Amino acid sequence: MARAETMITTTLPVIFSRHWKLQAGVAPLLATLILPLPTQAHTRAFPEANLTRGITASGHPYLSGGISFDEQCAIERESHLYNLKIVFAGRAGTLMAPTFLIIGFNSARHVEKLWPRAPWFYIRLPSGGYTLMARFKREVVLVRDVYLGEGERRTYFLRGN
Repeated sequence: MARAETMITTTLPVIFSRHWKLQAGVAPLLATLILPLPTQAHTRAFPEANLTRGITASGHPYLSGGISFDEQCAIERESHLYNLKIVFAGRAGTLMAPTFLIIGFNSARHVEKLWPRAPWFYIRLPSGGYTLMARFKREVVLVRDVYLGEGERRTYFLRGN
């Protein structure tokens, strides 16, 4: 004879209320598990050492970086040393690094060719006129008549594809 198996289920009434109170020691424990610690918000994801400092072939100092917010803050603290800031971005406004950057001196036949690996680029150049050319993936961006005066800093945004 086949034996029939029966399954017994019980239902318990569950009541949810807005005025549910936690015991005195449970609330702080749950808050520390759910909420992030305040020190985690201030830790640096990228150290300031990711900034690239260098000197061009003709002796002009430059600084490149700005990938993360921490790098942007660090590079802005050093920005007073440079008189030309170039920000590289795509058409949609997303920061991106170009393949290369060429800075041509209008008063002489001298050209600086650089490979910035970050979207923010600072350089200290003598006062005068310059031409900037940056190559992005499939596009070349050219800016003529960049004039730098004594004691002033210029900012240019070069947008590629």
